[in-house]
Amino acid sequence: MKLSDIKKICPDAIFVPSDYETYSLFSKRMFEIMRRYSSMVEEYSIDEGFIDITGLRRSLGMSYKKIAEKMRDDIVNELGISVSVGLAPSKVLAKVASTWDKPMGLIAMPGKEAHRYLKQLPVGKVWGIGPQTTNYCAKLKIFSALDFASRDPEWIAQHFTKPHQEIHRELRGISVYGVAPEEKTRYVSISKTKTFTPPSKNKEFVWGQLVKNIENACIKARRYKLGASEIVMFLKTQSFSSKGTKAKLTRISCFPNELLPLARKLFDECFQEGEEYRSTGVVLANLTEHRPTQMGFFEEPLKLEYMQNLYEAVDILSKKYGKHTVHSAASIEANTFDQHRGWRGHKPFRKIKKMLGESARKRLGMPLLAGEIK
Repeated sequence: MKLSDIKKICPDAIFVPSDYETYSLFSKRMFEIMRRYSSMVEEYSIDEGFIDITGLRRSLGMSYKKIAEKMRDDIVNELGISVSVGLAPSKVLAKVASTWDKPMGLIAMPGKEAHRYLKQLPVGKVWGIGPQTTNYCAKLKIFSALDFASRDPEWIAQHFTKPHQEIHRELRGISVYGVAPEEKTRYVSISKTKTFTPPSKNKEFVWGQLVKNIENACIKARRYKLGASEIVMFLKTQSFSSKGTKAKLTRISCFPNELLPLARKLFDECFQEGEEYRSTGVVLANLTEHRPTQMGFFEEPLKLEYMQNLYEAVDILSKKYGKHTVHSAASIEANTFDQHRGWRGHKPFRKIKKMLGESARKRLGMPLLAGEIK
């Protein structure tokens, strides 16, 4: 829903400026607390994760529910934020349990008791079941999660694809999706999206935001020694409509200077004058191992060597002095712009105040809840 619509419905509503830097700091602290209990922690999103506490009852001297309660209480007491916890034998059931009693609930859902919750849950609310599958389920007289879970596995295999067969098993308490604690090292694609506030109609400003996303995606690609053969870009308006396009590269690359000319053409096709934009995004697709020595018949070896040496130096400087220490001139507005101002022009508290030893690029991993820094 747009802010303008919210203001009409609730004229007395209070709008708080977004502060993505503080969100990420709270996220980091939350996962650190979870890892005190087990190293088997999966960071599913900035505010959601999974932890495998199998076998910890004896070593911690408490039941699984008590472990979950203590973990929740540690997060609440140390960070001052509310969390809900779902305890179950599978990830999908844990998701159901965690959303059942928000914002501070803890639902323990043994497999034998899952039916009590699943019969009240619409099948479309199950993690991994989207609108199209929901409509398909309705045609098969499946309306609740319990309707789906109760069907015979052979019948499910005849009517649904493998991902939905796996969800069916998870709803029955059979763990299919294990907790994945390791950092991802293999990628088919890399995407970077950034929302900026307030939204903007300025074409060069929006272009600068897209360039910064391209630079960020390329940084990650170079870290894993990957290169893209296709680039996808999109723009999102303040009304949340999106427009995007894609194009193939003449050769595999992870260097912004090689991607920007093509990206600019795609951007010019998508950008509409007078439209107010709130975010940009880019996807480096069809990633494979990047070998700078591979070149086309008409390409200049010295130019490729120069590009490789240039970005090796950029990465060294970024590691020492902070990301975007060296960046494209096209992204200068994005790199100097005060990101995430509120609709009233407010800057987030952590953007204004620095702690001892901090700089604009180097920040301590510590959220500030309130008060003045002395």
